[in-house]
Amino acid sequence: MDNKGKEKTQVLCYITDVGMDIYGELLFPEGGTLATSCESWFLVNPENFFLSQGTNQKIRYTLKVPDNASGTYLASIFFHTKPQDGAKNSGSRLSVRVGTLFVINVTGTGHKDGELSSLSLHNTVKATTAQVELGVLNKGNVLIRPRGTVEIKTNDGWTVDKLAFNEDNQAVLPKSERVFRIPLANIKPGSYNLIAMVDYGGAEILSGETMVNLVATEVPRHDWPIPQSKSPMKISGKAAKPMEPAVKLSPEEIKSLFSLATKQYTTGDYQSSFSTWQKLLKADPGNTTARKNLERTKAKLDALKKIKG
Repeated sequence: MDNKGKEKTQVLCYITDVGMDIYGELLFPEGGTLATSCESWFLVNPENFFLSQGTNQKIRYTLKVPDNASGTYLASIFFHTKPQDGAKNSGSRLSVRVGTLFVINVTGTGHKDGELSSLSLHNTVKATTAQVELGVLNKGNVLIRPRGTVEIKTNDGWTVDKLAFNEDNQAVLPKSERVFRIPLANIKPGSYNLIAMVDYGGAEILSGETMVNLVATEVPRHDWPIPQSKSPMKISGKAAKPMEPAVKLSPEEIKSLFSLATKQYTTGDYQSSFSTWQKLLKADPGNTTARKNLERTKAKLDALKKIKG
């Protein structure tokens, strides 16, 4: 640690736990208070020292992991400066706190287990936008970084939008829940189906579906309706007919196939799952989520073939 200031300063070191609220804000409670705490494993030296102007100090720490530890543990070492009473400069004296975050994974002891805990759609303060909230519950003992998509469909099967979430790989801590907020622009009030697909790195792909009803916010009349897209191009003086989804099955049948393929995958029946994904894609070739799951299932089958020789 370097003192680049103009005065001598005192530095105090202390260790905290690391937690997270339901929306991902980091918390630093007192060390030893959380189940994932490893505060007692650390020894920091020195813990309290003085730095003169232009000098530096090396801080060493040792870490001893107990034999019965398993999964992921977290801690943070903070360095807090304390200005001296004899400082020459008048006026306010600044106190600075900096920290280093530690994520300790005990090799060979972790298991991943997750589930979708919530899926909803809400208005925001802006008249033309809404917000999807997707909850992921980490039931395992290791940190996970879930990623996936939420597809918004009308009741007759038309896709309004498809949103990716957690593209920056943010974490969900062990034995905790996190809600991811996903903004959605240009959506009208009405009833919609939300279809979520989540890959958290475990043995299965999490999936969930719910029907929601988005109610209009109280906004000036001219804010609704949301501006529509331009009219279809006209050919030979006749208006082009709106494109219809290239499906041979009803939306309910497609949903049923989707649920069946997911269930077959999660129970280990990969060959049946692969066939069901193929059947679904023949009926709905534009379903990118199903195509991604087909590729994932094929990769699983190929890996099993290599293992069996």
